[in-house]
Amino acid sequence: MTEQDLDLAGKLGHDERLLEEAALRNISPDDAKYRKASQKLADYLTADGEWRAFAYVQRVLLETRVEFGQAEKRHLAELDEALRKFSPLNASMLEDKVTKHDQLAVLEELGRFVSEETKSLLHPGTTSYDIVDTARSWLFKRAWYEVIRLEVAKSIEKLCKLSERSMDLVQVGRTHLQDTSPVLFGGVLAGYAARLAERVTKTDSSFNDLRGKVSGIVGTGAGIEMVIGEGRSIEFEKAVLDKLGLKPDYAATQVVQKERLADAGNSIVTLYHVLADFANDMRILYASAIKEVTSRDNVERLGGSSADATKNNPIDWENMAGKADVVESGMGVLYGMIQTDLQRDLRPSVKARFQPQAMMAETYEAFARLNKALLQLSVNEDRMRANLTGVRANPSEAMVAILRGEPLWVHSKYGLGHDFVKEMGKQAIKQQASLLDVALKDPEFRQVYDSLPEYKKDILDGNIERYVGSARKRAEINREYARKVASKT
Repeated sequence: MTEQDLDLAGKLGHDERLLEEAALRNISPDDAKYRKASQKLADYLTADGEWRAFAYVQRVLLETRVEFGQAEKRHLAELDEALRKFSPLNASMLEDKVTKHDQLAVLEELGRFVSEETKSLLHPGTTSYDIVDTARSWLFKRAWYEVIRLEVAKSIEKLCKLSERSMDLVQVGRTHLQDTSPVLFGGVLAGYAARLAERVTKTDSSFNDLRGKVSGIVGTGAGIEMVIGEGRSIEFEKAVLDKLGLKPDYAATQVVQKERLADAGNSIVTLYHVLADFANDMRILYASAIKEVTSRDNVERLGGSSADATKNNPIDWENMAGKADVVESGMGVLYGMIQTDLQRDLRPSVKARFQPQAMMAETYEAFARLNKALLQLSVNEDRMRANLTGVRANPSEAMVAILRGEPLWVHSKYGLGHDFVKEMGKQAIKQQASLLDVALKDPEFRQVYDSLPEYKKDILDGNIERYVGSARKRAEINREYARKVASKT
């Protein structure tokens, strides 16, 4: 490569270079190395997104006051115009240098663009965490449905399509990393699609159950009633939260209780662990000793190692598998947020600045990576067939199952079928012969073998493709379920 080819930074425009240099100074990888991948979540999980959401909740409060006869439409129109001018950057600077409080900064920033009369109608008996917790529940729910879930649904659909194309590929099954009876590769993929879909259903449920609050400083609604009217706080709270697609947390104190947020976090973690399980399986199948899958782009690129210029590393699959612990680590923070001293203290508030935002961003980045990796996934059909050779010659589990299907068959010397097959297996290894050839030398087995239907004989003779049971039907059931879940909006 020439110097010009290597000077990529020199090709950036001034503003673009400033952005890229600023990104390199971020501590979080989601804002630095993976910044471009996580930008789709910027409206939901960043400080900018939060400032805008805080202002929007004030707008919903005022809109509801209009409906309750506590304000006029002209006030709402004035606020709507102010929202178009609202600056998250200026609000942040106001908090830092003037108000020393985030929600007072929101009110001052909005107050720059509205009359004193309209400003006086904002924040009606509410406390800061009526705004903060409600806004975050609203943002997290939208982030799941509008961004993350869509990416997971793409993964599920891609797995279903790959499954359909791979239903004729018979793969050696592996338990404890040892070869055993075969599976259908398409069935394996369909199983993962169904597992992800089931986790999506759980995640839908948990994010749907996130709550908000408009009940004042200690959750009694007293401050709300001083403004909206006696006996109307519950009605007002419900009307506000309905507009945000949230239910009230009637157990709230100054804060929304965080058990449901922990449930949402846990659903993200279990979803990610299914992804990590699949990614690690692909990583294993990528290994030099197996080589049943690879990535087309890696084959063309090579050089995944700085030392070995031709090594084809499973980079994406290892990345996805490795981040499971990072996502899971956020749960300690979420569990800790459940505890507050009496009506509120600052400890959970500090923790809420970090999680579940990072967990959600890392999960989205991983599924975006999965969708790219699935497009490049290449199956080595020849290697898959070659790896079946050992099971063809030694269909031991199939032989045990077939003998168990023969009523009352017990060998006079070796006992039950399992024990007989174990002994025949030992002899086959010593003689370097196939399991069937050794077993057929035994007169008692020969007698039962001759009575078997042809398809069972065929399986024992090495046509292991016939030993897949109801795998095709199971894959079909899994794909149908997965697609049904993925297609929901």
